[in-house]
Amino acid sequence: MARLVAIGDSLTQGFHSLAVTNTDQSFPAMIARAMGLGVVDFRLPDFKGRGGLPLSVEWLARGLEERYGATMSTFEWIQALHVIPDLIDDVEDYWERGKGSRPSADVRYHNLAVWGFEVADAYDIDAARCVEAIGRPKEDWFAPPSQPRFRTALKVLNPGRTAARATDTQIGVARAIKEQEGGIDHLIVWLGANNCLGTVVELEIRPTAKIPPGPMSGCTLWSPEAFAAEFARLADQIEQIGARHVYVATVPHVTIPPITRGVMASRGCLPEGERYFDYYTRFFIQDKDFDPRRDKHLTKKQAIEIDQCIDEYNKVIRAEQSRRGWGLVDMCDVLDRLAVRRNHGAPPYPIPTELSDLSLRFFEIRPGGGGIKSGGLIGLDGVHPTACGYAIVAQEFIDVMKANDPTIEDIDFGEIRRWDTLVSRPPRTLNDMIGVLATLERKFHITRWLRP
Repeated sequence: MARLVAIGDSLTQGFHSLAVTNTDQSFPAMIARAMGLGVVDFRLPDFKGRGGLPLSVEWLARGLEERYGATMSTFEWIQALHVIPDLIDDVEDYWERGKGSRPSADVRYHNLAVWGFEVADAYDIDAARCVEAIGRPKEDWFAPPSQPRFRTALKVLNPGRTAARATDTQIGVARAIKEQEGGIDHLIVWLGANNCLGTVVELEIRPTAKIPPGPMSGCTLWSPEAFAAEFARLADQIEQIGARHVYVATVPHVTIPPITRGVMASRGCLPEGERYFDYYTRFFIQDKDFDPRRDKHLTKKQAIEIDQCIDEYNKVIRAEQSRRGWGLVDMCDVLDRLAVRRNHGAPPYPIPTELSDLSLRFFEIRPGGGGIKSGGLIGLDGVHPTACGYAIVAQEFIDVMKANDPTIEDIDFGEIRRWDTLVSRPPRTLNDMIGVLATLERKFHITRWLRP
């Protein structure tokens, strides 16, 4: 019997700092180790080449550190703007035409998550659609590999590129694992974030109608009705897999992660009793520099609208979970309690002692590479957790899973912190992380790669 299988999006795949790379640092992989499973018992796809897909900002920063040393002068940063396209072209070549583009062993992975997947993609997107979307390799100047989400999905759903698995979806592979391995003990399903994440990535609400729009719609916010229709179908298909225990998670409020920066019209602090800022703009725009006439932003009313939609999504998830007797992990509540600025600088979540100096703020290190100045739970894309952040997610799932399997061990947060290279050994070129990312965003618009 397969002890653990996971279906999800970037949060389940272990995506961070703008790439999926170290899948062994995903929260399901951490849970698998806590269950005593080895690499054969919980199989993971490999995305380590050139920092992963589509582009790891940490890998990029370490490449600059290797070329320019611990610190970079203004002149060197000017030079780096010419070097960065070469590094990104190396990534593009590896995944488009090189080793990363080739078929690998024909296996069925236990972590079936794919970054960018929406709820319906779990049953709508199969390996054949991925092949069709990728098409023929092509040379793109300064761009990540073409169709990086579909390249990722193909390596997860049909890594051997066999004709027999052309119709495999996340749900389909899970069913095959159940038949092949004599059942599934624990099945994790966490989807829904990408039905609303585009709002904060693009700072724009493009809503769906009440009817689901289908894959690759370009919409950034699902209506509660469209979400309910897609999740109900997903729930039926999850039930048909026949896992012994199923666990679903709520959708976090996407207005909390530091990909956006909340700004008051007065340029002051968030007033006591308030939960929302007047504006939400790019992370690198300081309060004093923000101009709503010039800078793209969401308004307070729009931020509330987004969160209210997410609250409706979570009512749908809870209703299906309750009706079907599944376990529920309330990750929306976890993120709400971890939020720093929304909680006026006093987040009530009990962060483990080994991580107590870390927070949900934007990642920054001290001058001279003297350790973390702020943040540490969210990576360099401002959206996805670091390994330390994923460790908190893993423990939340374990706390619920123990009702069915009390032998699962707790997460060793100290060990995870030692693994987490961004937290334990941050590239010293990140002395001015906001400045670095601001430069990359202004010159190259890197956040567009968060949306396929």
